[in-house]
Parts: sequence; C-alpha cells; structure tokens
Amino acid sequence: MSESNNLVFKRKEVSFFIDHSAQGSPKLYDVRKSLAEKYGADEGSVYVVKLETRTGTNRSYGKAEIYESAETAVKVVPKHIQRRNTPTRRENKGTQAKETPKETKKGEKK
Repeated sequence: MSESNNLVFKRKEVSFFIDHSAQGSPKLYDVRKSLAEKYGADEGSVYVVKLETRTGTNRSYGKAEIYESAETAVKVVPKHIQRRNTPTRRENKGTQAKETPKETKKGEKK
C-alpha cells in the first residue's frame, strides 16, 4: 500500500491491493467503506477510482482518492466515478430496460 498527498486537490491518493483467496472479487462499494473506516474519513469523501483483478489471481489492485471534504470531492471527481461508487448502481441499471410489446394472433401488437 502506498499513499501520497495531493495538496492542489486537497486529497490523499492511495494505491492498494486486496487478497481474496477465500471469496470472489470484492465489491467496489465494500472497498470504499473499508477505506473510509481505515482512514477515519466520511464515506462521501472516499472514491475508488480503479479496482481490477488480474486473470488467474486472487489479488485485486486499486487506486482511491480520499478528500478532505465531501463537497470538494463532488466538485472534483468525475460524475461516472461518483455513480460507480454508489451502492445502488447495479439495481438502477436493471430497472431501465424497456418492455417489448406482446404480440397476439396474426402478428397484431397489443
């Protein structure tokens, strides 16, 4: 694990790895929660920017940014990274599917 301070953006940049031999790849939101707990920061000021597991390994590598305040984070972190770090990201994605109209006899649409 390595970390550095970025004074311009008022954040701490953290590179880390997670061994997960007993289970699958960790969920991004769970990693965010544990980093917030470890650094004593509010969850709203912690964003996991990258999390990847290399093929054939039980180790995930990641990068995170821990801001001094959640307000600064919202201004600086790109929107797609903010959405990726929310716990309901997958649930919302499934509800956006459109229904196709059902067909009745002779190809008529209902």
